[in-house]
Amino acid sequence: MYRTIYSVIRLVSINSMLVFLIAIACATPVSSAQLTPLKFCVWDPVGANGPFIAFLKETKLKAISWGIDLQLEAYTDEKVASNDFKSGICSAVFLTNLLARDFVPFSAAFGAPGAIRTLDELKTLSKTLNSPKALKFITNGKYEVTGLFPIGEIYTFVRDRKYRSLEDISGKKVSILNADIASSRFAEIVGASKVHTSLATWGGQFNNGNVDVMFGPALAYNTFELYKGLGENGAIIDFNILYAVMQMVVNTESVPSTFGKQMRSHALTRFSELEEMVRQARSEIPQKYWMTLTEAEQKDYEGLARDIRLGLRDEKKYDAKSLTILWKIRCKFDPSATECASPE
Repeated sequence: MYRTIYSVIRLVSINSMLVFLIAIACATPVSSAQLTPLKFCVWDPVGANGPFIAFLKETKLKAISWGIDLQLEAYTDEKVASNDFKSGICSAVFLTNLLARDFVPFSAAFGAPGAIRTLDELKTLSKTLNSPKALKFITNGKYEVTGLFPIGEIYTFVRDRKYRSLEDISGKKVSILNADIASSRFAEIVGASKVHTSLATWGGQFNNGNVDVMFGPALAYNTFELYKGLGENGAIIDFNILYAVMQMVVNTESVPSTFGKQMRSHALTRFSELEEMVRQARSEIPQKYWMTLTEAEQKDYEGLARDIRLGLRDEKKYDAKSLTILWKIRCKFDPSATECASPE
C-alpha cells in the first residue's frame, strides 16, 4: 500500500518464516486443543494487512511455545479496540500510550514530553519493568502492561515552515490527539487553538487544513499520507519531543499468570526490528521537509517540555515515581545534562 508498510511486511514475513521453520525443527508439537485461546485486539491503521498485524504474527508463533493461541483481531479505530478490551471482548490489547494509560495510569508518564528520548533509554525502561519489583507499578487492578514497543521519535509537523518557534505557533490550530494532556497543555502555554482529534481523523484534519500543527512519528508520514498536508510549504521540525511507544495491556483475570513476564521478555527481543522500521520510515521522508532549529529555539522547546512534564506531575496527571525512574534513566545515558544536577 505504502512503501513503508510493504517493506515492513516483507521484513516481518521473512523473520516469521524463519521462526516457523525453527519451531518445526526444534519444538515439541502442540495440538490446537492443548493451546489456551487468547483474543488480542490490535490497533493497526491499515487493518488486517497492516504493519502491526504483520509484526505481531511472529509473536503469535512465539506464544505457541507458551501454550497460547494468540488470536489477532485488527482494528482500524483505536478507540473501538480500547472499548472492546474494556468490555471484556478481548483479553489483550495493542494501543498507543495515549489510550493505554487509561488502564495503567503509571504508564501515562511514558508519553510525557522529554521523558524518553532514545531507544536505549526505552530498552532500559523495558528491562526495569520486567523486574519482579516493578510489577506493582505496571499493574492496576486487573490490568497489566505486558510489553512496550517502540515507534520512534515524535516530531512537530507544521503546514507552513514559518511556524518554527513557540511564538510562531501562537494563535495556530494544534491537534490534540485522543485528549492528550501534554499536547493540550502545550497549546495552552503557547496560546494556540485546540482541535481535538482521534487517530481516525488525525491525519485528515492536518491534510485538509483544519489543523496547522500536529505531533507524530516518522512512521505516520506515509501511513497517514501527511505529505498531502505538508505540501510545498510545510515542514517537520527536526527536534525529538520524545521516543514514543505502543503498549500491550492484558486483563490478568483472563490470561495465564506467566504470560506477562513472557511477553515483556519477548517484546525486548523485537526492538531491533522496530528500530529498522523507524529508520526506514524516516529515510522515506524527503529531505526538503526537515527543518533544523537554532540552539536557542531548541532550548525553548526543551524548557517547555520540562515545564509541561513537571506541571502535570504536580497536578497528579503523571505519576511522580514513574517520572523519577525516567529521569534516572536519562541521566544514566547523559549525566552531564543540566537536568541531572537536581532530581525531578
